[in-house]
Amino acid sequence: MTIKRFAALSAGLILLVGSLFVIGCEPEEPVVSVGSKEFTEQLVLGQIAIKALEDAGIPTADETNLGGTVVCREALNRGDLDLYWEYTGTALVEFKEAEPIFDADEAYETVATWDQEENDLHWLDKTPFDNTYTIMMRQEDADELGIETISDLADAINEDVEAPEPGEWTFATNHEYEARDDGLPELQEHYGFEFEDFEVMDTGITYGALNEKEHAAAMGFATDARIAEYGLVTLVDDQDFHPVYNCAPVVRGDALEEYPEIAEVLNPIAVELTPEVMSDLNLKVDVEGYEPFEVAEEWLREEGFIE
Repeated sequence: MTIKRFAALSAGLILLVGSLFVIGCEPEEPVVSVGSKEFTEQLVLGQIAIKALEDAGIPTADETNLGGTVVCREALNRGDLDLYWEYTGTALVEFKEAEPIFDADEAYETVATWDQEENDLHWLDKTPFDNTYTIMMRQEDADELGIETISDLADAINEDVEAPEPGEWTFATNHEYEARDDGLPELQEHYGFEFEDFEVMDTGITYGALNEKEHAAAMGFATDARIAEYGLVTLVDDQDFHPVYNCAPVVRGDALEEYPEIAEVLNPIAVELTPEVMSDLNLKVDVEGYEPFEVAEEWLREEGFIE
């Protein structure tokens, strides 16, 4: 082979490799990372967002079941997540460090305005459902002892009323509620009582622990279908300790700039998530055994949000 032919062949190979490199390195379409916390309702909401966005042609990455509130919020702040559903009461107390607000619209406007101005995080439309924390007892125990409110519970404990099974005024709680500013320590201080003991367990386990009479009372979430399924009762928060917890997708500004249609896709969905709807979706997972993605897809199709 002559030097000229070798040089020409080498140049051709370089051009070919260079062309392949350019083709192979074409910028990929930005992906919207959708996260969620680790409990049923959040898993369903995360899957609702993923399936609705994908149906609208917006590519997503499934980062659901990421962890608790702090984990999800920090991931959103860092840019590891682009979107997850958050609760107004949580944002008020945990992020803004403000006093609880008990009006749904005021709470939403307060956190939405603050988060956009301070953090370039955008709250889309909120849900009608308010998944506030709740203090639960077994219905038969509450009826027998005449306990309807958290104040009634506090009075019973302070007056040494005999506790139902397991024989002590013990309480089942998840990790977050045991430590939050709107959680167990402040609840007891606010109502002026103290459980004899409490046990910290994974989110969602508290319902079964109460149902199996391992504890006299437990924390839960207002939209959880297991309250009715297990014959539990939510005590009235008669002194307004727990703030409202309406839910909304929270989106990073850069993601919304890339895909402004995110709001057009998710806003109509959020306003259809009533307390009854959300409780039913939770029930399908927790009681009937369906996977969150199955429940999300079925509901979206039934409501005409996806094809």
